[in-house]
Formats: sequence, C-alpha cells, structure tokens
Amino acid sequence: MPYHAFAFLFCQYLLTCAPATITGIILSESTRGTWRSIEVNAERTTVKLNDAEASFPTKPADWQKLVAAAEALPPTQLGRVEVLSKKHQVDAALASTLTIVTADSIYTSPTFDHNAPPVVLAALVDSLHRRIETTSGTKF
Repeated sequence: MPYHAFAFLFCQYLLTCAPATITGIILSESTRGTWRSIEVNAERTTVKLNDAEASFPTKPADWQKLVAAAEALPPTQLGRVEVLSKKHQVDAALASTLTIVTADSIYTSPTFDHNAPPVVLAALVDSLHRRIETTSGTKF
C-alpha cells in the first residue's frame, strides 16, 4: 500500500474514533412536586429548582475537571451503566439522569436514584452537587 493511502486511512480512522468534544453536562432530578437540574458548559452553570433559576460563570478549571470525569466514562457507554437501586420507581427517591452533550451526539444514562448513582457515575454526580453547594451557597 502506498504511503499516502496509508496516511489517508489512518487520518480517517482518527477522525472516526477520536472522542467528540464535550459541550455540556446535565444532571436532571425529579419526583412528584420537585424538579431540579444542573446544566454546565464551558461558559455557564445553570441551576433550576422548580420555577427558580440561577446562573453563574463556569470556571475553566472546574469545566476541565468535569470534562475529564465525563470522558473517563466514556460518554458512548453512558446508556449502558448498571443501575442497582430503583427506589425512584416507587417515589422513594428522586429519578435522576445524567446527559452528556457533544457536538454531534447526546448521551443519556438510564434513570437512577439521586442518592445512589451507579458506581461509574458517582464521582461526576457528586462533583456536580458540590459545585452547586460551594458556588451558590445552597444545597441542591
């Protein structure tokens, strides 16, 4: 195979296999009477609790930590994480989903209990909750 053909195929492989850039991370949690979400991107973090909404700038270092945690999953496997607790199905816990947005796709986890995220999601979910508590001064 000529070198230029190999180089072309290798470049195509890198383009199709390289992870897409994460542009947003969303944690949504709800039950009867309560709906809340944390939406984070490189510029802003928005917290919604029922009808109330607060927004503040996302620090670049915080965004990089969140992206690194999300990429470690990896996002393409988000829909396959194992959910061990299903109390949300009987309203004994908030029903939660984690969504990772890239330039070309949206990946969503199965629904899990807000206080018992799947093991592979726990660090990222905890980071999102801590971010809200330390930045806004309120417990999410």
